[in-house]
Amino acid sequence: MTLAEVHDDRSLQQFMTEPSPALIEAVARIDGPVIILGGSGKMGPELAATLRRADRMAGIERDVVVASTFSDDATRVALETDGVRCVRGDLTDPDFLSALPQSGQVVYMLGFKFGSGTDWRRAFHVNSIVPYLAGEQFSDANIVVFSSTNPYSGVEYAPAGPGDAERRAAAIGPRLTGGSREDAELQPQGVYGWSVVAREASFATTAARHSRQRICNYRLSYAQHLCYGVLRDLADMIRSGAPISLAVPAVNIISQRDAIDVALRCLEHCANPPWTVNVSGPGHRVVEIVSALGSALRRAPELAGGEGDTAPLIDDTVCRTIFGRPRDGVDELIAGVADWVERGGAGWDKPTRFGSIDHRY
Repeated sequence: MTLAEVHDDRSLQQFMTEPSPALIEAVARIDGPVIILGGSGKMGPELAATLRRADRMAGIERDVVVASTFSDDATRVALETDGVRCVRGDLTDPDFLSALPQSGQVVYMLGFKFGSGTDWRRAFHVNSIVPYLAGEQFSDANIVVFSSTNPYSGVEYAPAGPGDAERRAAAIGPRLTGGSREDAELQPQGVYGWSVVAREASFATTAARHSRQRICNYRLSYAQHLCYGVLRDLADMIRSGAPISLAVPAVNIISQRDAIDVALRCLEHCANPPWTVNVSGPGHRVVEIVSALGSALRRAPELAGGEGDTAPLIDDTVCRTIFGRPRDGVDELIAGVADWVERGGAGWDKPTRFGSIDHRY
């Protein structure tokens, strides 16, 4: 299925939960039930639904469990209708966490970002203490830990000369090369950045305590959905005429369904000591993305200021080498987002704030 076939909520759900052939093969090799901790947010429901589809296509019957608060009851109902077992509760409550069913396959998605700058206590509780408790609870499991590329330092970026954006207004240039690799020194800034490092450190500590535990630090950068993401943010800003800052001059782009596909396949790559992978897709200039979106939306973007001199670009070579190229290219994603917005498609009103150069969230 392609983005060109997405015209309504149902077809969007079908697109976003379509497993790749490689994932269908992988789930046949993954034993036992899978529990998804904190799986009622932006990615969790579609991750659970993707796993269910992959299992059915592989002829597998598996218990898929999502443990979360489920603040949106419709999400829980939809998952249960699809055969996912939902366990409602607060993962920060040790009693709830300790009562969860055991599993040898865990996807850990709980995190606290927006609001962390003014509530450092909660940030470190949710992003570090709870991960340690979860690691102790699932001491004999493969655990894919949703992490972030936020603690990497920005890479030097040389913006093009005057007039370049106009000359390339209708096209996206080649992917930007370079960026932070998995072995780059982490240089976290702000409460959120430090708490991300603390989350990985907590799981590294439980892995050191339990030799049979295996961890994958899944460092994700900017998953794209028609209802939210960097592309959706920029499209909404263009439609409303809001000024668009280029202080963050380039970003990595990967579709949410490709990000989900990799996350589930990472269950086979967990290791002790923990293994880390950047899941980020190709890097592209924001000014080119904005120009292409503006052309598709038939509106002139309002740009504010020149391009910054550093960009949070990520090197995803390891991911592409192991898992292959993403199914969805940036051109298709831009066209899909523009068409969805023009149709009046729903948005989740969850801005990414990708342009926050002060690392305050």
